[in-house]
Amino acid sequence: MRKIIFSLIVIFLSFSLLCAQVQKKKFTIRDMLSINVPSQIDISPDGKNIVFVLSKVDFEESKYNTDLYIISSDGGEVRQLTFSKENERNPKFSPDGKFIAFISNRKANADEKETKEQIWLLPVDGGEAYKLTNSPEGVISFQWLPDSKGILYLTQETLPKPEKEKKERDKKLKFDPTIVDREKYRKEFYIIDVKTKKEKKIFTGDYGIDQFDVSPDGKLIVYNTNYTGDIDDSKKFDLWILEIETGKSKQLTKRPGGERQPKWSPDGRYIAFVADLDPKFTYSQEELFIVDPQTGDLKILTENFDVGIVGYEFSRSEPGVIYARTASGVYTHIYTVSIDGKVKEFLGGEKVFGDIAVSDKVISFLIEDKYNAPDIYVFKNGELKKITNLNPQLENFTFGEQTVIRWKSFDGWTIEGILVKPVNFETGKRYPMLVAVHGGPYGRIQNTLRQYYNLQVWANEGYLVFAPNFRGSSGYTNKFGISNFKDLGGGDFKDIMTGIDYIVKELKIADENKLGIFGGSYGGYMTNWAITQTDRFKAAVSMFGIFNLITDYSNSYLPSWEPDYLGDYYWNNLKIYLERSPFYYVKNIKTPVLIMHGDEDPNTFISNSKEMYQALKHLGKTVEFVRYPREAHGFREPNHRIDEFYRCLEWFNKYLLGIEPDKKPIVRVDEWVRADGWEIKIVKVNKNVNYSGFDTTRKFVEIELLFKAGENAKPFEITVTSDFTLFDLAGNKVSSSGIPVEVSGVKGLLTGDIKTTLEAKGENRYYPLKLAFDVVNLKGEMKFKISKFPQFEFLVD
Repeated sequence: MRKIIFSLIVIFLSFSLLCAQVQKKKFTIRDMLSINVPSQIDISPDGKNIVFVLSKVDFEESKYNTDLYIISSDGGEVRQLTFSKENERNPKFSPDGKFIAFISNRKANADEKETKEQIWLLPVDGGEAYKLTNSPEGVISFQWLPDSKGILYLTQETLPKPEKEKKERDKKLKFDPTIVDREKYRKEFYIIDVKTKKEKKIFTGDYGIDQFDVSPDGKLIVYNTNYTGDIDDSKKFDLWILEIETGKSKQLTKRPGGERQPKWSPDGRYIAFVADLDPKFTYSQEELFIVDPQTGDLKILTENFDVGIVGYEFSRSEPGVIYARTASGVYTHIYTVSIDGKVKEFLGGEKVFGDIAVSDKVISFLIEDKYNAPDIYVFKNGELKKITNLNPQLENFTFGEQTVIRWKSFDGWTIEGILVKPVNFETGKRYPMLVAVHGGPYGRIQNTLRQYYNLQVWANEGYLVFAPNFRGSSGYTNKFGISNFKDLGGGDFKDIMTGIDYIVKELKIADENKLGIFGGSYGGYMTNWAITQTDRFKAAVSMFGIFNLITDYSNSYLPSWEPDYLGDYYWNNLKIYLERSPFYYVKNIKTPVLIMHGDEDPNTFISNSKEMYQALKHLGKTVEFVRYPREAHGFREPNHRIDEFYRCLEWFNKYLLGIEPDKKPIVRVDEWVRADGWEIKIVKVNKNVNYSGFDTTRKFVEIELLFKAGENAKPFEITVTSDFTLFDLAGNKVSSSGIPVEVSGVKGLLTGDIKTTLEAKGENRYYPLKLAFDVVNLKGEMKFKISKFPQFEFLVD
């Protein structure tokens, strides 16, 4: 009898799990972009509260909004502190715990015309935030003074009034040429009294002041500067000491290479900083140092620890102990580093630790992993505890199995990478595989859900995704990190190809005839390089990548990248610039390639992609070039990210799977679909809408459509109440109830047998249409169908 009962329980549980799995939804690019992302955490001096920035997507404005939130370190309710339309950043508790200071570009009142980033104060015990500073050029960064009476902030020097007025007048008259590298502005330190708002300039420095920290006694400032303010001069950063009372400064470090993240020890005896192990390379392993502020004596604390330091904080309860975040392969761990050089793992596992905030009794972290977005954790009383759940919606989605794999490369080195299997993976079946190549090359893929390359979104589209950490990646040894010096496209390319062979031949899950490759920045370079060296890839997407190393050097705001990796300038060694550039082998390209680039990219300048497109077009190759306005190095606007993904999906579907874009049976919101000379997409879906004249219990769904007429678009008539159908997965259907209208702020519904004809007339090729559907009888995920275009359906979440 017990066996029968046990069997029934097993069957019931299995059925319950199966039902739960069936109910889970496909994870889309919109879902990925909708993840709420915390950052910039700070903990109150008593360890009771944690303040942080939370970024949320706004698809209507195609931007991210950041506000401040707070939570008790014991857990509980997450409470929003700021609600402005502008953004807030860098929250910091005052040392006495009475205020939270932050930076925002919000307006203090409606009459303000120009808003620059200023310091605002928020009383912890309640009340509205108010603006503290009125810096003419805005506040770059700030720090509380130890007595909580004042705040030190960094700003840019202000032009004298006559010079500023002349500059504005010249701009209006269009006498406004720019002399390159001439128009620079020095950095200045100010102290502002929190109570009286009186401020005092204490120091005018050079152009390159960047990071700083105030000593525990409030008398000294340590800051780093590269002197020029040029982003390319990262090797030149030195540390300086500034006396607040006298305004006098003196140089503290003179070692080659750049010193970053300077911080005073709590007792004021040392200053810690991070710098490259080998100063010749900007991509050498990052080490942790301390320096005596009186003598300038240096000591490297991690000399015998062959793992890079990402960031750190001093312990407030253990003298001489530092909590360091380390780049540990595909993870980021926490180690304790003592002043005497002892290094010990503190928190590890299959986790990526983000920001750290430290008080006397509590340490707080951001933690994420392969199936979870970042959340806030605390470590106290010897226990690590999760206190937020900022993305509960992630429990509703399907994810592919995401694992870390390792393989032997051509020379015996062990290389590591991430492999994500498609959702509903079947053993014994081979899948189309995409190779996602990270940038840098001194960067890395981490084993997290949230990725620029959207690995889990691809898995939900049926693709196997492989993301290798080839030689030259960070997170491994220093030797590994600098190993592609003078060898771009050499050993790193072979690491990738041997990884593909391992998956195809050993794991036997990838289809050798359906391989695609994509990547941005150096990942774009490697994509461009790979398709000149092999025909194994049947489709490629080059994202803001390097095509010509000479062109890239000549146009980038980081021109030192090429000589740093190639060992010289092109006028001294033209051979290596030519032979390591994809353009040199452009005739070899047979792979269809989609090129994507931001118009405002100052790093990998768009000329790289323009040259590649021009060459491939004249060679008669299969190529498409997409430019994104306002975008810099990597795309940031959410709606551009959506467009980017679906263009990539369409490209790989066509050239790997043979699916033509206009023959897809199911498409999603925000995705254009082509049919009979028209392009159509759902722009927006509004749920739970009520209209005047209808019972409030009746819930409607509004669907906003956009029709775009192509050159061969034929006119056609549509009837609102019969040509559009919404139905759920159970087969229940409803036709459109009408067209939403708004009169004097009241939302109503225009009903009846409404007909209209869509046709291209002159320059008018876009036709928006909004429809309403009564969904009282529909449940769950829905599909939307247009009878005039029977070959596809929209999937509506």
